[in-house]
Amino acid sequence: MEGFTGKTPALHSWDDVDRALREMGECEIAVSTIQADMNIAITAAKEKATNLAAPMTKRVNALKALIQDFAEGAKGSLEGKSKALTFGKVGFRQSSRVSLPTMKIATIIANLKKFGMGDCIVTKESVSKEALEKYPDKDIVRVGASRKVEDKFFLEPDLEKLRRT
Repeated sequence: MEGFTGKTPALHSWDDVDRALREMGECEIAVSTIQADMNIAITAAKEKATNLAAPMTKRVNALKALIQDFAEGAKGSLEGKSKALTFGKVGFRQSSRVSLPTMKIATIIANLKKFGMGDCIVTKESVSKEALEKYPDKDIVRVGASRKVEDKFFLEPDLEKLRRT
């Protein structure tokens, strides 16, 4: 990479700043290239691993289905809910979940309140800084907040120009 010295120069003029922006831009372009190459290599490695594993994954899924079919048919011969075998264990676990029909959430919340089940209701309140920022300063101060105005430094190397040079 042309111009890369690895040392941080002291800046004494706008020309020095311009040269530093150039070097910074060159470094950013190099980092982007390195990261792009890395992502291409990662994608290729993932694809290769997926392709290599595909036959085994397919076989595992087929064996799971066969074992499940057999176990469901032989459920009555289980002593308890599972059976320990030489190379593993199969069985059935009881599971449950609550279903909340999305069209009735408001009704469910109202009923939870009505029947004193408030501990089942999640309430999260927070201040939206983005919304509050739209108000005038007098309103922001009135609610106990404040607006902090500051000059934030920025720099923008012209990466397109550097790529053309």
